Amino acid sequence: MKAAFEILGIPTAHWVTMGENPPDMSMWLEAFAAKFDLDSSIQPFGRAEFDQLLGHWGGTTDQPAAFFAEELVQAYPEAKVVLVERDVDRWYKSYSECVIDGTANPLIPLASKIDRRIIGRMGELTDLIVKYCFNVHEPRARGIINNPEFFSQWRANAKRTYLEHIEIVKKVTPEDRLLIFKLEDGWEPLCRFLGKPVPEVPFPRFNETEAVQEKINLYITQSYKRSILKFAKQAMPAVIALVAAALWWSYQR
Repeated sequence: MKAAFEILGIPTAHWVTMGENPPDMSMWLEAFAAKFDLDSSIQPFGRAEFDQLLGHWGGTTDQPAAFFAEELVQAYPEAKVVLVERDVDRWYKSYSECVIDGTANPLIPLASKIDRRIIGRMGELTDLIVKYCFNVHEPRARGIINNPEFFSQWRANAKRTYLEHIEIVKKVTPEDRLLIFKLEDGWEPLCRFLGKPVPEVPFPRFNETEAVQEKINLYITQSYKRSILKFAKQAMPAVIALVAAALWWSYQR
């Protein structure tokens, strides 16, 4: 859907775009803290706050925005809502392989600890989403090892959460602003609803699981690279001092 919207000229936020602007993740963490009363000093998000997160986008899809459907519908009364409704079993297969399996990457727990700015914040967001939206109260990892029970409960609760989400979106969105869309319907209903001409290209279809896994692996690789470079930079004065001491000792001899 992100690809389809962008073909129509609507730049669209998505989970993977957060890594390109880390302060966004801090704001989403605040949004969850307000939504679930985790911090009484943070007020629930309205248009002003969402504008800071999403004002430079034309639309948004995927987590974490999906879990703020009611707030976003209220904050943007002029916005249209496209609800992609899929067979729950087909959705689960895609979500499980794309999101849950991606999060279960064994390199993520350590990356979260050494790169708290990006991977760490993504991990915090994942924890909040899974705890408060999927009703899983197990920790995601134990130290630097993934916790199998966390992923098992996430999978067990996924279909129910998806079906509940579908009903929430239908309930909170006025009928004249809502399109219930099926991917197999292609461009026609989507373009009619959005007032856009039908593109002269096929409706986008690609391996989302592969694309997201590739992005996750890129973030992990970058996190380790940043950490190694940071360590090297911090260690350099000590290395120079040791080399100088060795040279002085050699000279003295």
